[in-house]
Amino acid sequence: MVAGGIALDRAIGRLEAMYRIGLCCRTILGLTGCDIDPLCSSQVLQIARDTGSDRYAATVLRDCGATTDYATVVQVGRAGELQSAARDVFVADSGAASSFAGNAIWTSVVWTRPGQLSVAYATKARVFRREPTAKGAVIRYFESDPIGVPPPG
Repeated sequence: MVAGGIALDRAIGRLEAMYRIGLCCRTILGLTGCDIDPLCSSQVLQIARDTGSDRYAATVLRDCGATTDYATVVQVGRAGELQSAARDVFVADSGAASSFAGNAIWTSVVWTRPGQLSVAYATKARVFRREPTAKGAVIRYFESDPIGVPPPG
């Protein structure tokens, strides 16, 4: 019985050590802005649906607080899946580009034909991710700027 009690004490000691390590890691991640449960807000700006399947592309404005720039994110998902299963295929912030609407960079997201997504984005945007495929779709990217009305004159 004494040997069993010693083994139990060791097991509890290991669990406590693992808990402390996990707590330290979570604290460090939280301080660096990479918390496991980030406190970011997201605003859906546009949804484009693939006419050939149940795929969709959502353009989202993500705000993770005062120490970071707003991020414009394009996600590809399927209607039958949870929103959390959608993949971030494009992530950018304004960089040297001017914000378009509500701190988002200018983007145009269009399904050009079934299974082919076209993402045009502001020329001076700072791009962090450009995935070539997602959820069975092929994605093409173009640097561009919105077409504006010429000034009167």
